[in-house]
Amino acid sequence: MISRPLTRVVNSIEMNVMSTPQVPYPAFAEGMALVRTNGQQTKGVSPSTGTATDIFVGFSFAGTSAYPFQENFFNKVETFVVQGGQVSLSFVPVGAGTTPQVEIFDVTTQTPVTTFTTTAGSTVVSGLTTGDTVNVTYKFATSVIQEVALVGNVQPGGYSGAIVGQIGVITRGVVYTTEFDASVDWDTVTTNVPGVALAATDIVLGANGQLTTHAKAATGNAFPGFIVHSPDQLYPFLGVEFSAIA
Repeated sequence: MISRPLTRVVNSIEMNVMSTPQVPYPAFAEGMALVRTNGQQTKGVSPSTGTATDIFVGFSFAGTSAYPFQENFFNKVETFVVQGGQVSLSFVPVGAGTTPQVEIFDVTTQTPVTTFTTTAGSTVVSGLTTGDTVNVTYKFATSVIQEVALVGNVQPGGYSGAIVGQIGVITRGVVYTTEFDASVDWDTVTTNVPGVALAATDIVLGANGQLTTHAKAATGNAFPGFIVHSPDQLYPFLGVEFSAIA
């Protein structure tokens, strides 16, 4: 999802969607990082894959040919005073119990919390310091009711983007998006300098159209932009300024 009030579109264009016989209408969410695949550049765009073949072209958005976006996930930032070594989130985080999309910052000690525990299907995060104040950033799967609240129902007449096979792409500007790795501490992320090897904290293109860091996606290509806003409790969007090569 893109938050429009602070997003500034400098350049945008309509691009063909890369489809296959198995997936003629691939799923997109607005605000995904879109790429062309090296070696198949003329076949259209798709969400980034986090691999070396990704050529970044911009972010998906509802342009002239609106596409049927599926906002299956959203992000939330919550603040707690830890009781009994644990907190209970409002929703179950994606990847709970395995690779949780959760990032915790201890406000009391002013340090990131690198060790904590989540359980599959549970909103509880444990292993925290009792009495400390923490900010928890996480991604959760939305219900149908929540999706309708975010983006509404199908527009009258349907989506022309699905018929003509194209999608709006923001190629330059400032974008506030929900399509990011919620387990990353975005306050410490860096931008890669061309010609210099990627650092662990450099922002890169991840799988499923998500932005992440080199530490999380070792084969992801560098993102040509920088952070202007990290998600917080009042505005849980990642703000980036960028210029794609498209």
